[in-house]
Amino acid sequence: MTFNIQSVGSELRRITSSDVISNDSESHDPSMDLLAFPLGDWKHYHNYSEIVSTLLYLNITYPDVVDVFSIGKSWRNRDIYCIRLTNESITYPKPKVLFVGYHHARELISAELPLYFAVKAAMEFGANETLTYILNFSEIYIVPALNVDGFEAVSQNEWQRKNSRLVDEDEDGLFDEDPPDDEDGDGYIERLVLCFGAGCVPVGWEGIDDDNDGLSNEDWTGGVDLNRNYGYQWDAEVQSGSPNPEDETFRGPAPFSEPETRAIRDLAMTHNFKYAVSFHSGIEFIGYPWAYTTEPTPDDIIFKKIAIELSALVDAPYGQISDLYTASGTWDDWMYQNRSVFAFTCEIYKDENALQYEPGPSPSTWWEKGIFQYFNPDPNNIETVIKRWLPVFTYIAKRAIVIEEECIGVAVTAVTPPKTIIGQGYNVNVNVTVVNHGSFTENFNVTVYANATIIGTKQITLESNTSTTVSFTWNTSSFVEGNYTLWAYAEPVLGETDTSDNTYIDGIVWVKWPYDVTGDNYCGIDDIVAVAEHFGTMPQSPNWNPIFDINCNNYVGIDDIVAVAEHFGEMNFP
Repeated sequence: MTFNIQSVGSELRRITSSDVISNDSESHDPSMDLLAFPLGDWKHYHNYSEIVSTLLYLNITYPDVVDVFSIGKSWRNRDIYCIRLTNESITYPKPKVLFVGYHHARELISAELPLYFAVKAAMEFGANETLTYILNFSEIYIVPALNVDGFEAVSQNEWQRKNSRLVDEDEDGLFDEDPPDDEDGDGYIERLVLCFGAGCVPVGWEGIDDDNDGLSNEDWTGGVDLNRNYGYQWDAEVQSGSPNPEDETFRGPAPFSEPETRAIRDLAMTHNFKYAVSFHSGIEFIGYPWAYTTEPTPDDIIFKKIAIELSALVDAPYGQISDLYTASGTWDDWMYQNRSVFAFTCEIYKDENALQYEPGPSPSTWWEKGIFQYFNPDPNNIETVIKRWLPVFTYIAKRAIVIEEECIGVAVTAVTPPKTIIGQGYNVNVNVTVVNHGSFTENFNVTVYANATIIGTKQITLESNTSTTVSFTWNTSSFVEGNYTLWAYAEPVLGETDTSDNTYIDGIVWVKWPYDVTGDNYCGIDDIVAVAEHFGTMPQSPNWNPIFDINCNNYVGIDDIVAVAEHFGEMNFP
């Protein structure tokens, strides 16, 4: 297991039992977590402590495929953990993909899905064929929960969307001291809306004056909408992305002002992810850039193709994110523009029937409640929702592997003998051109054949997207006269799937008795004269004929005339 992962943001380190932090910051004995799998079940929503305990268990129990490390701290000084899943015994460079859950506090189901996949992949590696394949040939990075302070915040206020950045909304020098409250004790925090012909607008909240300043519910926990805080088109003029700290989509005081988004930025800057997916809830939708504009990206065809295929797997609509509304500073736009990542947002759940209304204190007003159930399924249905969306992980990983495999491979592009008629008993150089059209430097063997007989094998080291020509010496002494097919074969490199171009067949070469240049099976004066008439010729000469180059050195010289003369009077009986 490898722990020397490059630092991103803050120091990356393997988690230990001391890293298990409960939501209320009270200590507990993490050693108890190792006695049994700490996850529990999928019929409740896991808090921060449970998630960290689960990651710790996976890290210790499955060291050959799991690494867990912190990518940064939240506003409340909680670690934001990432789990890397890959078969560490296969050290060949692999494509990397990223999955991120829980940008928004009230969307707890968006943390359950990536956590579930991480658990399943670690525990079923070696037994599940699909999971074993993707862990063998890719590196899967998962941040189950980005808004780690959100677990605590949403337990106090189910409407909480943003992070827990300290904001003094009422400018009284205190922070987050007066959030909405469940004043009537019915288990919901209710929002007061005013309804009229064009719709309803929020006008207030259920609650009390917690800070005794004469105002109620005016100073919430935090914060900043993390999915409006990324550094591309952060301040674009859009429908969603506000400069007002009181708005749900407050974009923050500056791009990447939040430690949570900086953690993702630094992780993405450290690794070259091919694909990335962020999970949300509130609708069911598969979205892709751009979000800040309705104009398509340069890769719109590819984005649309992937979205269509994901849609078929999970039965959800798809489209460009701006089809819903334009938004600034989104994760997808930054990942694509700044890191060339094909980034998607999967909105995985909504229940419009969850919202409930009761008459308000004045005409045309209503108390609205049930927002948590709008974004999250009943605990008994958590696993049902998760299983519906699990194919997203395997599809993205498989696609990254296939695309990477298409960029891995070597090929033979030419096999070139100096001539098509070769004198038996002489040495001739056969040139072989090979190319590496992959992304990595490759070491591989190239073998040249005459029919089924090996002429020679050489090991080649070739950098990515380069070619070279290698010369093999063919001694024809042991080859009987006749026609031979010269061909070369490059052994496939690790990860190469298309081997159709690893073999190259040049054609027919005739090995013959070299001293009978006239073809009558007798070395006579006419053969000597024919060679002499071509004295001084070479391949560039207009009357060049390689049959008169007896010793195969690309020049007809006195040595060729002498060689024929020495065999004067001999007959050949092949």
